Amino acid sequence: MHLLLVDGSGYIFRAFHALPPLNRKSDGLPVGCVQGFCNMLFKLTQDMDIDEPPTHVAVIFDHSAKTFRDEIYSDYKAHRPSAPEELVPQFPLTRHATRAFSIASIEMEGWEADDIMATYACQAKSRGWKVTIASSDKDLMQLVEMDGSIRLLDTIPRPGQPPLRWIGPDEVFTKFGVTPDKVIDVQALCGDSVDNVPGVPGIGVKTAAELINQYGDLETLLARAEEIKQPARRQKLVDNAELARISKQLVTLEQAVPLEIDLDGLARQPMAPSALFPFLKAMEFATITKRLAGLLDANPDDFEPDPDLKAGGNKDMGAPKKSADLSVAKAKLAANVVPGTGPARFAASEHARVKAVPIDYDAYRTVTTAEDLSAIVSRIYARGHVAIDTETTGLDPQQADIVGICLSTEIGEGFYIPVGHAKAGDLLAGGGLLEGQLPIRDVLDALKPVLEDPSILKIGQNSKYDMEVFERYGIAMAPIDDTMLMSYALDGPQYNGLDVLAKHWLDHKTITFGELAGTGKGQKTFDQLEIAPAARYAAEDADVTMRLWHVLKPRLAAENATALYETLERPLAPVLARMEARGITVDRQILNRLSGDFAQRAAALEAEAYELAGQSFNLGSPKQLGEILFDKMGLEGGTKTKTGAWSTGADVLEDLALKGVPLARTIVDWRQLTKLMGTYTDALPTYINPRTGRVHTSYSQASVLTGRLSSNEPNLQNIPVRTGDGRKIRTAFVAAPGKILISADYSQIELRLLAHIADIGALKDAFEEGLDIHAMTASEMFNVPVKDMPSEVRRRAKAINFGIIYGISAFGLSNQLGIARGEAGDYIKTYFERFPGIKDYMDAQRARVKIDGHVTTIFGRKIQFPNANSGNPSERSFVERASINAPIQGSAADIIRRAMIRMEPELKRLGVEADMLLQVHDELIFEAPEGTEETAMSAIKTVMEGASEPAVRLTVPIQVDAHAAKNWDEAH
Repeated sequence: MHLLLVDGSGYIFRAFHALPPLNRKSDGLPVGCVQGFCNMLFKLTQDMDIDEPPTHVAVIFDHSAKTFRDEIYSDYKAHRPSAPEELVPQFPLTRHATRAFSIASIEMEGWEADDIMATYACQAKSRGWKVTIASSDKDLMQLVEMDGSIRLLDTIPRPGQPPLRWIGPDEVFTKFGVTPDKVIDVQALCGDSVDNVPGVPGIGVKTAAELINQYGDLETLLARAEEIKQPARRQKLVDNAELARISKQLVTLEQAVPLEIDLDGLARQPMAPSALFPFLKAMEFATITKRLAGLLDANPDDFEPDPDLKAGGNKDMGAPKKSADLSVAKAKLAANVVPGTGPARFAASEHARVKAVPIDYDAYRTVTTAEDLSAIVSRIYARGHVAIDTETTGLDPQQADIVGICLSTEIGEGFYIPVGHAKAGDLLAGGGLLEGQLPIRDVLDALKPVLEDPSILKIGQNSKYDMEVFERYGIAMAPIDDTMLMSYALDGPQYNGLDVLAKHWLDHKTITFGELAGTGKGQKTFDQLEIAPAARYAAEDADVTMRLWHVLKPRLAAENATALYETLERPLAPVLARMEARGITVDRQILNRLSGDFAQRAAALEAEAYELAGQSFNLGSPKQLGEILFDKMGLEGGTKTKTGAWSTGADVLEDLALKGVPLARTIVDWRQLTKLMGTYTDALPTYINPRTGRVHTSYSQASVLTGRLSSNEPNLQNIPVRTGDGRKIRTAFVAAPGKILISADYSQIELRLLAHIADIGALKDAFEEGLDIHAMTASEMFNVPVKDMPSEVRRRAKAINFGIIYGISAFGLSNQLGIARGEAGDYIKTYFERFPGIKDYMDAQRARVKIDGHVTTIFGRKIQFPNANSGNPSERSFVERASINAPIQGSAADIIRRAMIRMEPELKRLGVEADMLLQVHDELIFEAPEGTEETAMSAIKTVMEGASEPAVRLTVPIQVDAHAAKNWDEAH
């Protein structure tokens, strides 16, 4: 995936100052900036498609309101002049222009555009996506990643420079004299006159870089300021230490903005004539209209100018049109409603009924007496269901405490029961609780029978969190319905959060937590809030959840998604809650030893690199490394990037290492070690829960298109296993005393599913006979006997077997195997000739996704591709490749979900004592008493190998490999 973020505010000012004034002829409205903005936006998307087409795009704008930085430093941006008078009416039009181009337009009150972009960029990187930020703003350079996963793109034409200039680590080093991870510290010292960030008076960029490179970071520098030999410089730092710290807060971009639209909601959409031409015609942009008409093969005369934007129209030019029937129309469209049909008609009528009841905050009630609480419990029993949400002190369910509980039994109703709001000051310092709250134990004792009653349905939004919180208080909440999981079963991951769902289905903007508790470092926790505003926020959560349940539940039947939700999504949530609560033991001492070992070896490699290069240099600087390898050493095979710098990516260095260049091998080894330290050995100990002594990851059930789970805080699904050092990380995951770990892993599950789905006889026979599938493939392709087959031949067949699932190209295969592209193309051609069913399957999937706009797994999960018929060739090509792999990967994800759901009751039935701890793609990790592992492994394998039945009887055998050991690495 590739995320393109556009600095919308930067584009606006560039367009305004770069172009001459232009007024709309019909009424004189200034529109020159809007025209320039449209041209720049269109050109950027076209230019990007030449390199690596983005799959997700958004334009991010600054909001006019103040941000948390104004609270930190009242003079922040105080010197900035007001916007020119003729630019002001064009601001909302640029937002409208963005939407007209079918691109997400995002701005959030209380946050700068840079903070929003930083949050999106970091979330995308955590998913393994590439990120491009179209901006040359130096404040964004702190986000640039050494591995190239996050880069800036400067599109400002400059004399002697290419039209598109990438800003990576080398360019950041040229600008600031440090690597991207130290940019914040340099900015904190030198300040910023444009934004009125004070910094340390008299310290410029060059001096700041020199100091940070010498001392490592700002705090170390300030702590050791007395050591500085230059008296004037020393005194400046001592006198202005607090200003430097304040400045660092001001320049540090927030990476946890509570986004209203998640990453998947930014999926790139093709330009729609019905949205584009009404806008362009209202603006009277004849030239760009004509150009886009040819590109989109559409006639602009078929569209009328947007009445709200043309002369004499709505003065609020940026406001999207509203219609009383809009959300009902959306619901009908989404549900493919046919008037008169039962489930579909009921779904549409329920949606209309919910919309007809306005949200009334004055109707919400705060519960402060035992009598009122008892009445609510009786009300729940009478209704048979209740929407419920907990308000807590934090986001970690293993450590957060309950502050309040919100309930709703019908649309328009909301009750809030406060139990943990504190007086000003810390509770431990004697602050105490605010008055008018019931004792938490009394509330939980009253609610426990309801929450555990199997006849009462508990409705939640991300119920897994609430189940884990209640479990710590001795309450096993069940059964549940979950609006987030209903939405996921129906529409995939595009709508996840409560705020997004409310906006989409109810056309209602909820109170955000930032509005309630503030933002940034000064943000309050829920227990620090006054009860009255907290009650409005919390009761709204329960009311909105109840409303969404009435909208989404009928859609399951109307859209044939009931089976998916009831058999895969809903029952998995409590399983994941129990797994997260169990956690896994991580040996801190092993990680510390590994960190020490890695640090020593990294230092030795650094010294070795200096010796091999004949000079000292920054090993983390691709620019310096490239100059040494290809300029100084004169090595052949180097290529330059668009910026003119030598390319020194992993593939380049691996190729040089294979050719016998010692320095390249040294750098590769150094990069691997430093990454392992930063991501794992140094980071994992910080996640050990002080209460349990274990690490508790959090599984996201509804965020991946294909149905896979994702692991966060910490991510335990990307621990490397292909290198010896990477596998050492897994040795730190250990069994508790008296226990043993069991790893059960599906063997070649995706290849097996390919053989089943595409009906490939040769592959099915090979799996049935238990043959080495890669050796068999090599024998078929290259006419080489399986016996005594050279390992290189088998390796090539293995690369094709796995690559073909992902639609690998001749270019990709040639890079992977280190062979000529023509030879790689011949391999793929031979593969299709030997296994013609695979080619037929791929062709059928490409055709199907264009017709349906989605593909399905063998269990009926729809994987949506709304841009399947995009006018962009690169985008269409991406969808075609994804449509081939998605049913296979999605089916594998569904199979392991089914296994996880069945596992606990089956182990209990068999009397097997084994706890499921982790899921890592195709692998499950268990903990069992020592001496019982053989019995446990047998039961686990039986469940996993039969997980598809009876829903789907596969035509290939499913194989699970299981091993037991005291640590994860040895068990794998």
